[in-house]
Amino acid sequence: MPATESLQNTPVDYEYDDAEDVARITLSRPDSLNAVTRPLYDGVRAGLDAAAADDARVVVLQGEGRAFCVGADMKGHDEAERTPAEKRAYVEAAQETCLAVQTHPAPVVVKVQGYAIGAGAELALSADCIVMATDAEMRFPEVSIGTYVGGGVTYTLPERVGRAKARELVLTAATVEGTEAGELGLATEVVPPATLDEAVDDLAETLASHAPIPMQHAKEQFRREPDRDHLLTAEADALLACMETDDWQEGVDAFAEDREPVFRGE
Repeated sequence: MPATESLQNTPVDYEYDDAEDVARITLSRPDSLNAVTRPLYDGVRAGLDAAAADDARVVVLQGEGRAFCVGADMKGHDEAERTPAEKRAYVEAAQETCLAVQTHPAPVVVKVQGYAIGAGAELALSADCIVMATDAEMRFPEVSIGTYVGGGVTYTLPERVGRAKARELVLTAATVEGTEAGELGLATEVVPPATLDEAVDDLAETLASHAPIPMQHAKEQFRREPDRDHLLTAEADALLACMETDDWQEGVDAFAEDREPVFRGE
């Protein structure tokens, strides 16, 4: 079954720009500020599968409307009693979706306008790059409402802001606005709301112009635990693998000819 068929009956839209080699996955529950549900998680994973099938160089993860994602659909949680099995299935879907973002072969850029709260922040932190509006907000409210963080926040957040600050943000459930997020390293880039789309497009274009095979190796190795001896060996193996590609030769030739390289992922 084609990956895009799995997107049917989910509140997620998928679009692939062949000319730009950029796939866009859009959370499409604007009336609820894109609050997460099981079908939304399923749709994000299906979108990632579609992007891989299309050999997209870059994936942009975004939310329709006034927010990226305000987290769990608390109204939905309150509407019906769920069995332990249903609760486990929901939690596993959340964890699997964040892991799918983290391990996708192409760089993932998330666009944050309005809010990225709770599960929304978990999705955002799973991406490689976060482009955030200055007036947007990120928060981890879980401990203040009797629940707990997920999606790998216990490692994705410290990677960006350090362990002490990560602990503070989780335990206090403090709000981090865009400007502060940039200062902390929580966001890759922070721009005025009016230029958010342009900044995301520019970053996606830059990433799409780079050789995809080395970027895949970089993504994989940055996820590994920092065992220096192991990483030195892994880096050498990755470099040798890249040197066997046509893209490596294209990079050498382009440098020698003083022109921009054209990478084909081969």
